[in-house]
Amino acid sequence: MADKWRNVEHRQRKKADFLKNCGKLYGYGGRIDKMQEEEFDRLKGMVYLDHTGTTHYAQSQLDAYMKDLQTNVYGNPHTRSASSRLTTDTIDQLRFRILQHFNTSIEHHSVIFTSGCTGALKLLAESFTWEDGSIFSYLEDNHTSVLGVREVAVKEGAKIMCVLEQELLGCSNGKGSPQSKTITAEKNSSIENCTANNSIPSHFPGKTHKESERSNSVNATSTSGRQSHLFAYAAMCNFSGRKFPLDWCRKIKRKQFSLCEESEGKWYTCLDAASYVSTNPLDLSSCEADFVTLSFYKIFGFPTGLGALIVRKDAEDNLRKTYFGGGTALAVTSNGRFYVPRPILHDRFEDGTLPFLDIIALRHGFDTLEKLTGGMLQVSQHTFSLAQYVYLQLTSLMHHNGQPVAVVYADTDFDDITTQGAIVNFNLLRANGDFVGYSEVDKLAALHDIHLRTGCFCNSGACSRHLGLSNQQIRENYQAGHVCGDDKDLISGQPTGSVRISFGYMSTFEDAQFFLDFVQECFVEKSPKTTGAVNGQNGQYCNKGLTSKVNVQCTNEGLDIEDDKKGTEEDTSSIFPKTSATLQSSGLKHGRKDQADGPQEDHRDSFKKEIEEKSSKGQGLDSSYQSLAVRDSERNVPQSTWRKEKPTEIRELKDPVQRYLTNIFLYPVKSCGAFEVKSWQLSARGLMYDREWMVVNESGVCLSQKREPKLCLVRPAIYLTEGVLQLSAEGMKPLDVPLNAAKIGDVEASMCQSKVCGDRITGLDCGNEAADWLTIFLGRPCRLVRQNPDSDRDCKVNRDGGNSADGKFSLSLANESQCLLISRPSVRELQQQITANSNMAIPTEDLVLRFRGNLVIDSGQPFEEDDWSELMIGQQQFQSRGLCSRCQMVCLDQATAQRSKEPLMTLLRVRGKKVPFGIHLVHNMADTQPCCIQVGDEVTPVTMATV
Repeated sequence: MADKWRNVEHRQRKKADFLKNCGKLYGYGGRIDKMQEEEFDRLKGMVYLDHTGTTHYAQSQLDAYMKDLQTNVYGNPHTRSASSRLTTDTIDQLRFRILQHFNTSIEHHSVIFTSGCTGALKLLAESFTWEDGSIFSYLEDNHTSVLGVREVAVKEGAKIMCVLEQELLGCSNGKGSPQSKTITAEKNSSIENCTANNSIPSHFPGKTHKESERSNSVNATSTSGRQSHLFAYAAMCNFSGRKFPLDWCRKIKRKQFSLCEESEGKWYTCLDAASYVSTNPLDLSSCEADFVTLSFYKIFGFPTGLGALIVRKDAEDNLRKTYFGGGTALAVTSNGRFYVPRPILHDRFEDGTLPFLDIIALRHGFDTLEKLTGGMLQVSQHTFSLAQYVYLQLTSLMHHNGQPVAVVYADTDFDDITTQGAIVNFNLLRANGDFVGYSEVDKLAALHDIHLRTGCFCNSGACSRHLGLSNQQIRENYQAGHVCGDDKDLISGQPTGSVRISFGYMSTFEDAQFFLDFVQECFVEKSPKTTGAVNGQNGQYCNKGLTSKVNVQCTNEGLDIEDDKKGTEEDTSSIFPKTSATLQSSGLKHGRKDQADGPQEDHRDSFKKEIEEKSSKGQGLDSSYQSLAVRDSERNVPQSTWRKEKPTEIRELKDPVQRYLTNIFLYPVKSCGAFEVKSWQLSARGLMYDREWMVVNESGVCLSQKREPKLCLVRPAIYLTEGVLQLSAEGMKPLDVPLNAAKIGDVEASMCQSKVCGDRITGLDCGNEAADWLTIFLGRPCRLVRQNPDSDRDCKVNRDGGNSADGKFSLSLANESQCLLISRPSVRELQQQITANSNMAIPTEDLVLRFRGNLVIDSGQPFEEDDWSELMIGQQQFQSRGLCSRCQMVCLDQATAQRSKEPLMTLLRVRGKKVPFGIHLVHNMADTQPCCIQVGDEVTPVTMATV
């Protein structure tokens, strides 16, 4: 990670100070650096800070597991063979091992394997003995999977109570007479203050009319006094890292909270331990939880999809089984309802064949964790020291005006390891007090290879409490288009979620410090200068040009700096700039050298003349123009063919400036290099053959430059005369792929399925030759797939930024629209901002290529294209579908596959959180006659249409 530091002295000084204060807690006695090097080499070069989501597996853990599988033969545990017996005995031993890890034994607890913590909660919800008069109560700070239990409970006649921590503690009668309590049914909607003798409210959310007719009083519901009630809470909040007292389980069962004192029947407790056990020791010999749910991958990374419901022996009788599957019956008949369940709890509840190979992997996870760390107490100390350090540093960061940089969402001061875990949750603030949206933080973090999590983390209760969101606001945010997992991070300037970092047993001080440096460099405003076009308006960017300098704080140390400044100079006297050295080396096809210079009109006229002459003679173009053999006469499509649903007033810009098309780029293979042409035919999906192929991995997942940067070094070219797509790359013999799908490979093209931008698409596999070529060059198994002509997709965007699927505009394998247009004035303006505010210079043509536009225009004002609703290119009419939001892919040099921090860093500051650059276009194929566009075509924009 040394390459990520600003300087060695900085790292050494910070770490020395940290070790003075936390050296006894951090690093497992100095073994952490060696552990990182030997066990987690794959994490080198990244900062992984989402261990609450999942931690990572060690190399020796995988090696031991693979050796186990290679040495032993494990059979289905439901047979009687020797291999089956080995599996059964190994699984039984692992049940012992799991209970030992939690300091208990089979005499006191049972282990039921599930698909994960959520699966364990679902099993508990469906198996608990609910009845009329039962109560399901839960802490507001709970995971969504806990909230889901209430739906099953309500269906079975139970009442629902959601309580805040202070309400629960306010109810405690452990030290005298009962106190008043508040039971929250709907926050800010329906709240009742109840004394110990008051009845429980009957108007909880989700109640049916039939349920509302029941008596309000729990005592009146049933006179049997044998109802079972359940209280559920998390041992550690996955939002804030707050550790809740494990002693609550004992107090609830003994009715030491007035919440449960007056209710008839028996109280049970469910402890959601998924987040807690990932970095903390759980002692079930002292914790009296009746049901504990967890996922193993959160402890040691592998295997995923495996968890457990741990049940106290004295609570087993409170679980009932309805469905029964294979392996759970002692005897059963098919033509009657005779069924005898197995007497042992886990045998009765584990339906079907267990994922026995995954369960066997648990032994190696426990062994490795113990060997590397010495135990969960050491893991807890190590991770807490890092979280505490980040909290103290983050809360001390200030802007130039003394305003805090971050607001941390916590219920503690990070001064007690018994109340706070290894999670830091926060939002960042600008110097003027405005929130920085979590989406903006996420994009910049990805640019720096920092892996963190944003949103509400499936904990709506903790999220709404810390962010001050009422139930009504959550509903309004949903109506405004915000849903879980999206990037609508700010609504009316207020955050809808936050940023979370979390540490795992292999996390290092360097991870923590690099994150802090990232915040310092990218978000701390060190002077009162304006922050570019954003002007403190949280995403309200200026689209009339970027005239003010941006106060960029990031120093971009360690980045490659272009020494040749010539590439940044643009000859504004011509809309056809000279081809840069970078473009020449990229393998793109360009016009002849004698056409590179000269006046605009001469260039366009000479090019049109060449097309006409060679077309009239029936000749193809020279090798540089073999892909351009489209007759000029095919371009004549009347404007009147443009169809609209409503009559629209079109107001053309009264502007003497003439705008021209300077470049046409195709990307035949999605995420591969550009293929530049001078003239090209349009199809129903945009430019013919644009993004018609894609590269998929061995699992059929579409690869992009985000996953595989070397894709940009694959140079595709279309040769219509030969009927081939040609792929070339340095060190590789060119590969010809037939444009005729029936001729692909040595065998008939096979159908396959994949996913692009959420759409399931069908494609044609291009054969083993293409697969082998790509596999050799990329160094990973992959295949070339072509979009099935019958596989249709709809345009994804419209002008208001929302999703659109009107079915009128078909898509190739492009993400959102048929074509992408970028403007050279906008590129030059951004280039000036980058040069002025960072130590990085990107040549103009390199910057053009990074944005991967199909159509590049020149002349006019920077960012004027943002306001266009429709435009004419030559005689073809296009409709704008809005701005194109950018991601870290624009930071990839398309000639070298090297990453940098620009231009995304500057774009975020001057263009707002959605990072727009360029506009989406669709073309209406109203006429069946072929039509095309060509370099030199005049571009005539239309302002926003008014209906």
